[in-house]
Amino acid sequence: MLHREKPILEFWDRSKELSVKNKEYRNFAYRLLSMLLEQDIGKGDISSSSLIKKDEKISAAIVAKENGIFAGLQEFKLLNNELKIKPLKSDGSEIKKGDVLAQITGPAGKILEKERTYLNLLQRMSGIATLTNELDKKLGNARLTATRKTLWGCIDKRAVSIGKGLTHRIGLNDGIIVKDNHLEALNYDFKKIINLVKNKSKYIEIEVEDKKQALNAAIAIKNAIKSKTKNLFAIMLDNIGPQEIRTIIEEMKRRVLYGYVLLEASGNINPSNFIEYDDCGVDIISMGYITNSAKSLNLSQEIEK
Repeated sequence: MLHREKPILEFWDRSKELSVKNKEYRNFAYRLLSMLLEQDIGKGDISSSSLIKKDEKISAAIVAKENGIFAGLQEFKLLNNELKIKPLKSDGSEIKKGDVLAQITGPAGKILEKERTYLNLLQRMSGIATLTNELDKKLGNARLTATRKTLWGCIDKRAVSIGKGLTHRIGLNDGIIVKDNHLEALNYDFKKIINLVKNKSKYIEIEVEDKKQALNAAIAIKNAIKSKTKNLFAIMLDNIGPQEIRTIIEEMKRRVLYGYVLLEASGNINPSNFIEYDDCGVDIISMGYITNSAKSLNLSQEIEK
């Protein structure tokens, strides 16, 4: 049977890949932030250039306007590699209103033209990390993970990770999820489906929508594991309420299926109802809410004289 702790992190946590030390992530973050910066600057910051000499050296501070979790320092430094940055807080730090998070020194033109872009970055990432951390602290059994419902892709997922959440897949190529359309196309033949995918990826998850599908998927997974496949398997219980999930898991335990598969609750889960899923017996609660509905944390930049 599966050991139910280590595989959970291995299956749903790709946070080690989300660092500027990773070339793929660094290139993605730099391209996205450069595009946002270019879009904002356009033909030039005519406000600052009219008022301040662009080469005049100035200092500025990033200041917290509310409590939360700080996130985005790596990306902030990546975007501002020509400026001198002195971090006073690190990614994952608990911050209080009034805290100075970082000090910046450099040409006025560079600091002022980039201000909105890097504040948007820090506010968004810190907002996601703060919400994730607040929700994760309320869970006693399951772990919280992001979905692919993101605006800034891997940057949003890294913010979730900084907030102590899990990342789920980073992209379509690092794990197989058999969705409802796949199941429909293959007539819900779970044995056939697993035989088709089991050698294509280490991580395989099957999305189901009711008790019958969940049990049939678990039976096929158990048989695959008994045949010595080295895959890690999960079942996504999609848009299934907590009470029905309890009955599914009770039946899985009765049929000695529960230990062979990791379980994820997903779909229409938000801060008002996610606690109801915590005691169901699932390993993971996935919420698109933490990346697509998080409120930006209020941060500002203040010029230091």
